[in-house]
Amino acid sequence: MENSFPLPRKARASIPRRTLRPRACAPASWNLTVLDSAVRNYCLEDPGPGANAVKIAGRYGIKRHVLIPAFVLCWVAGRHRDDPALEHTGKVGLTGVVATALIAEAIKRQLCRGRPCDCGDAAEWGTEGARSFPSGHAGTAFATATAIACTIGDRRIGAAAFATAGVLAGGRVIADRHWTSDILAGAALGTVVTTLVALWLGRKSEM
Repeated sequence: MENSFPLPRKARASIPRRTLRPRACAPASWNLTVLDSAVRNYCLEDPGPGANAVKIAGRYGIKRHVLIPAFVLCWVAGRHRDDPALEHTGKVGLTGVVATALIAEAIKRQLCRGRPCDCGDAAEWGTEGARSFPSGHAGTAFATATAIACTIGDRRIGAAAFATAGVLAGGRVIADRHWTSDILAGAALGTVVTTLVALWLGRKSEM
């Protein structure tokens, strides 16, 4: 015989649950994702008449396989012509670009951030095979600019080098290949690494 008067069930205690990250390499969400999404939406809608030129420049104007031989040539030419300044520029540029590229690649493999053209979500981290953060192009561009600024005494040339690097790196955002925070991180990485290289090589030459 069925019970016509079932006993009331006790209410279960509400236990707060912790949200687990899907992958160990995915960092916590950060406020820059709002900036990333806003800039991307603007670039996709109406970036302006010169956007296509900047996009092409960002794609073809930053090539490590061109910059590395160029700095090697500066190094060799400076030593051959007995020009310490040119030789120093070649050393700093070569070491800075290569070191920045290696560090950026190591970070990319750990964080695994998706590119905007692939996922469209600025908060997507930990995707296997993704290589968006930090931007290697921006790192190379700013490493080159820093090498020029640190080894050439003219501040106007250094400022022009950084301005050019900023435009070229921005082209990667317009091309929908990187988020804005990828560019900022790559720029900071290239600048810091190459500055440290310049200081280290400068002290080494004085010894």
